[in-house]
Amino acid sequence: MRSKLNADLEALQRSYDKRAREADQLADENRYAAWYLFMLGLAALVLAAINVLVMRDSVVGRLSDIAQATDRIAAGDIKSEVPHLMRHDEIGHLARNMQHFRDAMQKILELEQLEFNTAQQRDAAITQRDQFNDKYQAKKWQLSAAINSMPQGLIMLDGRANFVAMNNNYRRIYNLPETIRAGSTLEKILQHRIKSGLFSDDIAKHLAAILDRIARREPTAYEIALNDGRTINIYERPMDGGGWVSVHEDVTDLRHGQRMLERTERLLATIVENVHEGIIAKDARSLRYLFVNKAAEKMIGMSRAEIVGRTANCSPRRRPT
Repeated sequence: MRSKLNADLEALQRSYDKRAREADQLADENRYAAWYLFMLGLAALVLAAINVLVMRDSVVGRLSDIAQATDRIAAGDIKSEVPHLMRHDEIGHLARNMQHFRDAMQKILELEQLEFNTAQQRDAAITQRDQFNDKYQAKKWQLSAAINSMPQGLIMLDGRANFVAMNNNYRRIYNLPETIRAGSTLEKILQHRIKSGLFSDDIAKHLAAILDRIARREPTAYEIALNDGRTINIYERPMDGGGWVSVHEDVTDLRHGQRMLERTERLLATIVENVHEGIIAKDARSLRYLFVNKAAEKMIGMSRAEIVGRTANCSPRRRPT
């Protein structure tokens, strides 16, 4: 019995030893498997790291370069270069699209700058125009005030004898209405003068004569007699740059005064010449005789031709009577 029990114990011990050896062998195999798996994992990590580095260098890095260029362009640096334009993959396509975007941004900025410069030039031109217009209006007002303060009538014509400007005295002389303004033709003015009874010549001939004087650009002075009895003195001369200016002055009173003076002088000369007393006139400085009447000739005994021009110190002797 005991021997059988010992035999069973020995068999059990051998079974345990066998299983222990199998367990040790399995543990060794597990350790080898663990090391193998560890090495495989490590290799996988290394490969993953290499893949990351390759991806970073080939894709992520390129995308980062393009992203940085995009940030610079978006910040306004439109001259920034876009990298990787020569690549033939998606990165190159993206880079070329970014290049197009940069060019479009540059065009937009150039257009904005052009619009800004144009606006500045327009504002400057408007300011200059306003200043010129102010000066022009001031000069126009000064010219209008000057010509309207003239006692004579004034009219300006262009090279085709069209009315450019006239003053109030010209309107008054020829009784012209306010409806006749700059741009009206001289023919229209003459037609109105015919209606007013202040012109009776042939309009066509008169215009032809004026155009001829304008073409010859020779100053002219003459007088006309209006149908109402007034006398108008006219002085015409060419203007610089073409055109014609004509000054009209009503000299009716002056001519009437001159005629009255001439009649008075003739009457006075007749009286002086025929009085019985001798009348002698001489220059106060040179003492030369200027005039003697008939009675003085008889009194002195010399002719008027012999007396006039002599000095008082060389008085002629009286002729014996």
